[in-house]
Amino acid sequence: MQSKLTRMLNEISEELPTTNLANFIDEQNLKPVGEIMPLLLAHKSILKDQFVEIKRVKQLIRELTQKKAIVRLNHVGFCYKVESQKLEQERLIRSINPKLHLYIEPSNDEGLWFFVGDTSNWKDPMIEMVPIEKTSDQRAEYWLPHVQIDIDTTLSENEIKKIVASIFGEEIKPFSIAIDGVAYIVRNRLGIIDGVNIMLDLATKSRDVEYTRKNILKQIA
Repeated sequence: MQSKLTRMLNEISEELPTTNLANFIDEQNLKPVGEIMPLLLAHKSILKDQFVEIKRVKQLIRELTQKKAIVRLNHVGFCYKVESQKLEQERLIRSINPKLHLYIEPSNDEGLWFFVGDTSNWKDPMIEMVPIEKTSDQRAEYWLPHVQIDIDTTLSENEIKKIVASIFGEEIKPFSIAIDGVAYIVRNRLGIIDGVNIMLDLATKSRDVEYTRKNILKQIA
C-alpha cells in the first residue's frame, strides 16, 4: 500500500487490542486477491486530500477499548471501480489462496459483496472486496473508491453516535446503515487520502456475526 495509507493504518492499529491492520492486510489477505492498490487507484476520487486528526481517531478507539466495547475487527473492505463485475468475480476466483475461500453476500446496492476468509473460523477477520461497475450516485466521489475498517462493538446505535460526537463534534456525521428499521452499522467517513476515501464502520450490538457468516455468506470458491 502507498505510504500515506500504510501510516494511517499503522497508527489506527496501535489502539486496537489485538489486530495490526497493516500486517493483516499486507501479509494475510491481499496476496490471495491480487494487488489491491492498482484497483483502488485506477479510478481515484477527484476530491482533495482531507483527513480528520489521526489522534482523535486513536482517541475514539481508545475510549471504545476502555469501555470494553470492541468485540473484534470484523473485516477490512475495499470498494473500487471495475469495467466488468463478472470479470472481476472470475479474477477473484482464480486468485484465491487454496487455504482460504471466496464468499458472496446478497447485495442491496450496485456493488457485489465478496468476502475472503474461512467461515469455519467465524470470529476471524475477513477481507471484503466490493467491485462497482457503474453507479448513478451523485455523491460517489465521497465513497468510491474506499477502504473500510469494520469493527464489531457491544454498543447501540445511539451510544456509538454519542461517543463519536463527543470526540469529533460536527466534523464527522455518522450514517446509520439499517435494515427493516434496525441499525446494524454506524458509518463514519474519516476523509480521503491519495484519492481513496477512508471509512470507519462501527457495528452495533444488533449484528449477529456468527449467523451471518454461517448462514448468509455463500461460498463460491
